[in-house]
Amino acid sequence: MLERMETGAENVVGFRFDGELTEKDYTGTLLPALEGAGTTHPVLRMLFHIVNFHGWKAHGHWESLKTSPWIGKVDRIAVVGGEKWEEWMSHLPGLFVGFVGIDARYFTEGHLDAAIDWLREPLAVEETAPGVG
Repeated sequence: MLERMETGAENVVGFRFDGELTEKDYTGTLLPALEGAGTTHPVLRMLFHIVNFHGWKAHGHWESLKTSPWIGKVDRIAVVGGEKWEEWMSHLPGLFVGFVGIDARYFTEGHLDAAIDWLREPLAVEETAPGVG
């Protein structure tokens, strides 16, 4: 099951996974939330809190996520989970391959607040162009 999670920042879209990710979770929860945020924010950040992950049935959808029109707005992804999730991740080193230019970090269970703090950090300020200011 997948459900939205409050993160305290409008441009940080949070999700809590518990059990197995299905196609309905992907098309009914994940995509609408990300597409909605993508239309209102120039930069997006994503949080995935994994509670009792057992797998997913939406394999092809994960690949299509990498080519979504708004994915270029994502600059950070935080994944929070326990030891079982960390062990499972070691078998899928390519999970975030293809998410070009995105800083993806793993946080152990108990460090959800640290993950959210990292995602809520202000965007890097662009340097002022020469001769301006």
